[in-house]
Amino acid sequence: MRVITEIHKAIKEGRIATPSDEFNDFSMSIAIRLDLIDRLLKRLTNSIQLLSKEVMNVSEEHIFTQDKEGYALCINDDLKLDLLIDIDAFLFEINSCCELFSQYIYEFYTAIGISIHKDKTGQELARILRVASSDTAWFRVLDESRNFFIHNGAPYIALDITDEKNMNIIIMKENLKSFENSRKYITLHDLVNIREGFKNSLSIFKII
Repeated sequence: MRVITEIHKAIKEGRIATPSDEFNDFSMSIAIRLDLIDRLLKRLTNSIQLLSKEVMNVSEEHIFTQDKEGYALCINDDLKLDLLIDIDAFLFEINSCCELFSQYIYEFYTAIGISIHKDKTGQELARILRVASSDTAWFRVLDESRNFFIHNGAPYIALDITDEKNMNIIIMKENLKSFENSRKYITLHDLVNIREGFKNSLSIFKII
């Protein structure tokens, strides 16, 4: 991580105090989780491509509309379960990395003599991003979704084929028949926004 190189340079030049051992531990943990997130993104991309091919020709009987119910699609169990596991892991790993990052920020600020609130929930990261005029809507979606799937339920998958050229995956928090309440589900687009928001937050602090 680029920031580590800069920190070591600042320590040698006497510009900051030597960070705590916890800071170094957080640095290593963040680096590992970033690698895990990269691997999950590759797996998700591959699974989504395979899913798109498998449901390319969906018959009318499987399509739910406002006026009629459809029948559930039967797709390859390995593909379906791998996709669900990776979605769940993706939310968990990014949320966990944000929590580690908040503690990392606290230890770093302590080393340079700045006092900030210490928390283990990622909220300090969100506050700093807001001050930096960065979009934090992705963080709320991440936090709510991760907490729900960890504590309250498991993801269900539906496919939005309204746009035939750009299928969207819907990750439901319950077995929905109506999608008017967006707090009851997230979409593939939301996962992309989380990925981009998270990536931008790391760039602000020159972590990558």
